[in-house]
Amino acid sequence: MDYLAIALSLVAVLVALYYFTTRNHNLFKKHGIVHGPPSPLFGNMGSLIKRQITLLDLVIKTYQLDPKAKYVGFYEFLTPVIVLRDLDLIKAVTMKNVEHFPDHRSLVNTKVDPMLGGMLFMLNGDQWKDHRNMLSPTFTSSKIKTMFKLMSECASRFAEHLSNLREEQREMEMKGLLAKYTNDVIASCVYNVSVDSVKEPNNVFYVYGRMSTSWATFKKSVVVLIHRNVPWLAELLQLKVVDSHIAKFFHDLVAETVETRQRTGAYRPDMLQLFMENNKKREPGKEMTVQEMANHAFGFFFGGFDAIASQTSIMAHLLAENPDVQERLQQEIDETLKNNNGELTYEAMHEMKYLDAVINETLRLYPIAAFIDRMCVKDFELPPARLGDKPFTIKAGMNVWIPVGAIHQDPKYYETPLKFDPDRFYENKTITNSGAFLPFGLGPRICIGNRFALTEMKVLLCHVLAKCSIKLAPRTITPLQLEKGVFNVTGRNGFWLAIEPRKSSDCFSTVSATAVSCN
Repeated sequence: MDYLAIALSLVAVLVALYYFTTRNHNLFKKHGIVHGPPSPLFGNMGSLIKRQITLLDLVIKTYQLDPKAKYVGFYEFLTPVIVLRDLDLIKAVTMKNVEHFPDHRSLVNTKVDPMLGGMLFMLNGDQWKDHRNMLSPTFTSSKIKTMFKLMSECASRFAEHLSNLREEQREMEMKGLLAKYTNDVIASCVYNVSVDSVKEPNNVFYVYGRMSTSWATFKKSVVVLIHRNVPWLAELLQLKVVDSHIAKFFHDLVAETVETRQRTGAYRPDMLQLFMENNKKREPGKEMTVQEMANHAFGFFFGGFDAIASQTSIMAHLLAENPDVQERLQQEIDETLKNNNGELTYEAMHEMKYLDAVINETLRLYPIAAFIDRMCVKDFELPPARLGDKPFTIKAGMNVWIPVGAIHQDPKYYETPLKFDPDRFYENKTITNSGAFLPFGLGPRICIGNRFALTEMKVLLCHVLAKCSIKLAPRTITPLQLEKGVFNVTGRNGFWLAIEPRKSSDCFSTVSATAVSCN
């Protein structure tokens, strides 16, 4: 046996493997751009893959590599990414030069997950522009107002359940509980399906929602990373983010609803109805197809089910940790109800300044997305990262990150940035208009569902806090700690909190109830 030949072959394989897993890792060194030392294959993602860090903390750590730089480098596995630090540069990329950066980098392989790939967030180029124009009328303030009553019905039922819990049932994991509310809202407002997931936790909407939208498991996060970074492998192994039978269920539901309404003329103030009405205004041949309606409807389900449950769970935890903030918010809710004959109206809710401040401060500390991205489609020259450096040209096909979570926690923009302080947003438009507050993104690709999401959270908080108080519980981990190594924002060991009925809970009425006074 020729051991030398075997040894040389093995060395050749290892060298080839090393080259393959590091072939793009010299770009930033070559151009003098500050970056963390990459490891073979993983680049700068190793600590996340090893479950040593949260995605938010990884983004912050990268952002802090050089406080004086306008941008730094990051390797998402083999892919070099420019992480922007300068607010003017962020505006230049997301707004002033949007023709150079119009798209997101693909998150899934559309051949494997066609419904997920057909969501508005995943679309690029002219296809995205066309569909954004078709969907924008669905999310105006007037249209959200038509869905307010549907949300309120879900929230009222949910708050009633919490206020009537027996004492031994009051400690609970909030995210799993709140996902039942977000499920019911989306089922009602998007699909015209009325479900009560608290009483019927095995309903198909809730079960399929948990299966398809939660990336809070390490396994699901790895599948998404493979889709994003090795799409050919996802296709080869048919690694689906959303199972085929779930995609079929949501498509068939939309198809049947649309067919029934077209045949009978039935009407309901939900998103499918708005899609159909918008189609009537389109030129023949340019209407939204049933498949496209199904894709976008699922997109709102996918985007809202877990994300809003996570965000509201964080808010509940912060309110429990800060009872003075919770009490002040409850006072505003009580006063609003008293001034509106015990009813929560859309207009009255949007006049609640402290409610806005609490939600904005939560979104600042723990944004829904730790970063947002843009894909370069035409070469673009960045100014020097630091004084004395040379400009850097972002080539078509390169990815740019806007580190939302890191900017939100930068003391340059926020005094005592790690403190939960809603007063920084109370009657203060300076922060929200400063360019340093980016909870839903920036520019033309800002999240189209932000009004819907904010209204959904506000309605829930008003109904629940009018009837209940949120307290720390024996299983609460404080201060808040997030799960490491996953994409979804979720608490380590969950969000365990306790619910206590308020003595003055009789001050609240449902939308249709007669007015009552608040004590």
